[in-house]
Amino acid sequence: MSFATILAWAGVGFFVVFFFGFCIFIHELGHFLAARWRGLHVIAFSIGFKKIWSKKYNGVEYRIGCLPFGGYVDLPQIDASGEPKDENDCPLPPAKPLDRIITAFAGPLFNVLFGFVLGVAIWVWGIPQDSPKMREITVASIKEGSPEYEAGLRKDDKIVSLNGKKFYYTWGEFAREIIFVPGVVSLGVQRGAKRFTVNYHQKVNKDFMPGEEISYPFFHPKIPLTLYPVPGMPAEVAGMKPGDTIIAINGEPVANTDELNDILINNQGNPLSILVRRDGGAELEFKNIIPKMNEETPGVYRIGVSIEVDSKLVNVSRVSKGSPAEAAGILAGDIIETVNGKPIESARLFIDAVAASNGLPQMLHILRNGKPLDLEVTPRYDRNYDAGLSLFFVNHPNPWDQFLSVVSMSYKSLRGVFSRDSTIKARHFSGPIGIVRLMGTAVYRGSVMQGLYIVVIITFSLGMLNLFPIPVLDGGHILLAFVQMILGRPLPARLVQPVTYAFVILLISFMVFVSYYDVLRILPARFHPDVLLNSKNGEDHAAGAASDLQDKKNNPTTPSPTAEPASP
Repeated sequence: MSFATILAWAGVGFFVVFFFGFCIFIHELGHFLAARWRGLHVIAFSIGFKKIWSKKYNGVEYRIGCLPFGGYVDLPQIDASGEPKDENDCPLPPAKPLDRIITAFAGPLFNVLFGFVLGVAIWVWGIPQDSPKMREITVASIKEGSPEYEAGLRKDDKIVSLNGKKFYYTWGEFAREIIFVPGVVSLGVQRGAKRFTVNYHQKVNKDFMPGEEISYPFFHPKIPLTLYPVPGMPAEVAGMKPGDTIIAINGEPVANTDELNDILINNQGNPLSILVRRDGGAELEFKNIIPKMNEETPGVYRIGVSIEVDSKLVNVSRVSKGSPAEAAGILAGDIIETVNGKPIESARLFIDAVAASNGLPQMLHILRNGKPLDLEVTPRYDRNYDAGLSLFFVNHPNPWDQFLSVVSMSYKSLRGVFSRDSTIKARHFSGPIGIVRLMGTAVYRGSVMQGLYIVVIITFSLGMLNLFPIPVLDGGHILLAFVQMILGRPLPARLVQPVTYAFVILLISFMVFVSYYDVLRILPARFHPDVLLNSKNGEDHAAGAASDLQDKKNNPTTPSPTAEPASP
């Protein structure tokens, strides 16, 4: 591992620890300031857990813990399950219901305010998107036999509405809306001059994010190749402008990013002739564009396959045209199990193995439809050239839109969990392990702004979650305080205590449940329960992996992040 990589991971670690902890710290700070304002007794305010230092000032013990994951405020008068006592076990007067409501509400409020502050940064600098926002989506390909295909959707159809409403979405947003739809999906379709509606029942798509078993669309869109030329690079110098759409390169039509990447890689620095369409429909051709070699990373050995970096199986999703993999006979859907006899337990290990091949032939043991097959492939050294043809889509949502997006996503997630017609299940939620992993992945493979956007989602979600009117959470304290205001007296402790303990057990159980699935998303495939169960009677790992592909094929996910494709 290089020194630069170590520094990068160190930076990611600092980002995750700081912001994950700060989301919790800002929540507790809200409680603390409100409690001091309302005159409640505060025993301690801690930054971090497991005290290593403390100092008492003005009646409050301020602590620093060695575990920097947030903090806490010790407020005995907020708890309605028993008699409040101070640090010396002396009785305290009960807090007024209004004081308890204000103090409990302040924590979630501070989370929301913190989200709006970070949201301003997102608004100003923007976040990368998977595609431009589109008002219609053209079907580039569709799987035969899928629910959409059986309902009548075909290649080149234009989708102009979703469930009776027009849309303006990126492809990721559109797919997520479909995933969240319980039951029947209705697509408004235009085919030539004909308009009609395609209605179909959702079905789990095991070919995409397979371990999650969600209803990702069985069709793929034509993504406009809208350019944002890098200033000073050959494309911009030649006269290309932001908003130009690539039509063809060197006379060869280009329909998507995969085709664009294939052409640029196979071109290997030779002059390019690029045909684009500019706003208004005018077509312009820019000739003799000479890409520059990337001096920092001049090249890498590749075989020309696309896989998902976080997949537990090295599952080939695409084979590039003109690549060594195509020449060797590798097909989309193949599972690569070993390289030169060495087991490959993750996509990242496979990428590293190809990069370190030095161009020597590599013997791959693969599974094709569950059957073993050995193929030899010789990696090709591809130099990295850059013409500045950036397809970097940036969105600038304002803080209010960000907040509404999280509210909508939270509502649709909960609706899906409680609907029998939805593929969204409780196991799709993430606990601390999954959240930390998501933040780290967003920063390491994306950018700081992507990481900050995840923080915005987390802090908004934390604020709303804590307002649920159940014991233990802030919303529960608020509910009990309102009940006391209505009845004129607090509910008996003998009634509140068992209910509180029951919800504590439920919350802990739920955290263990979602953490179990968080861990499964990290473990290599051969350690997954479904693989182990299918590897009985002396069957080797290949049989277990084939069963894993058929049944679950684990891959990271949620309804929000998608796996990143890689091309070794």
